[in-house]
Amino acid sequence: MCLLDRRRSPRNVLRAGMALLAVALVAQRFIHPAPGFGEDAVDAIRGLLFGLSIGLNLWAVRLGSRSGWGSCAR
Repeated sequence: MCLLDRRRSPRNVLRAGMALLAVALVAQRFIHPAPGFGEDAVDAIRGLLFGLSIGLNLWAVRLGSRSGWGSCAR
């Protein structure tokens, strides 16, 4: 298996999506905006993390459906 196939495997994409989801959820609890930074910027960053997580998770489902879910269940 070449490196490109391993990087695009549904299992690795799903791991990256779940890691971003965990970071977005933890950031909601521990990151508080500084007075000069603004609450809107923090909300934008969290929204970006949630969006990337959703996109990567959907991409993993699509990759898994093309190659069969047997490659994910190891």
